[in-house]
Amino acid sequence: MKHEKYTILILPDNEATGKSISITTRMVNFIKLLALLLVGLIFVFSTYYLPKALDYQEIKTENDYLLNERQDVAGLLKNAKRIEEINHFIENTLGGHYDFPGKMNDSSSAIEENWALSPFETMGLLEDLPTYLPINGFVNAGFQVREGLFSQDHLGIDLSSIEDRVVKAAGRGYVIFSDWTYRFGNTIIIDHGNGYLTVYGHNEQNLVPQRQVVDRAEPIAIMGNTGISDGAHLHFEIWHKGVPLDPARFITELTKESPHAGEEKETDGE
Repeated sequence: MKHEKYTILILPDNEATGKSISITTRMVNFIKLLALLLVGLIFVFSTYYLPKALDYQEIKTENDYLLNERQDVAGLLKNAKRIEEINHFIENTLGGHYDFPGKMNDSSSAIEENWALSPFETMGLLEDLPTYLPINGFVNAGFQVREGLFSQDHLGIDLSSIEDRVVKAAGRGYVIFSDWTYRFGNTIIIDHGNGYLTVYGHNEQNLVPQRQVVDRAEPIAIMGNTGISDGAHLHFEIWHKGVPLDPARFITELTKESPHAGEEKETDGE
């Protein structure tokens, strides 16, 4: 005998009236079919789509890793280009004269006129470290290494001041470059020994010549707006063994958070 419907009785523990639910045979068959389809979908997902999803996640992780590696390589390439540019300045300016430390030759006699010893024989003292604030002002563009191969890094800070326009040496050192560059206009590069270099750009006027020893806090330039720049300021960089450092984390006066630190001025090229 074929059943046309099924009845489900719900009886409470107390003696209250129970409830009954009737389900037709067609509904029961529909529920069975729905359950069968659900089991089938779970089986297909676990055997086909789940492995693909795991493979996708693995590929995505590897792709993110490779992308980060590419960005790191891009950053190294840009730093290498900047180092090459500084080396180009030095080679064009000093040529064979820049041979420290090492044997002193006849061409180095002009340097010893400014100092009894070769400048780099006495480098390494605390006053040689570039920790002096070159100009008393405020930071309007901070140090930033941007992501991507074609983006422009800002490997220094921009300092502006209304009252103080005299740029001072961040530490005692030897002026290895004092001339004009396309990007930074009137530029000064000082070697402080032990792999430290400082760069001072956009100067209105350079006050010290090349191949001169300067003391810590000695005036070396007048702040200006030369080169690729939209306003009078000093572009200041610190390099150590070919790696750019953030001056805001290197100079005591800049360790306090400035309201403008880390921000980029939209109208300023460098």
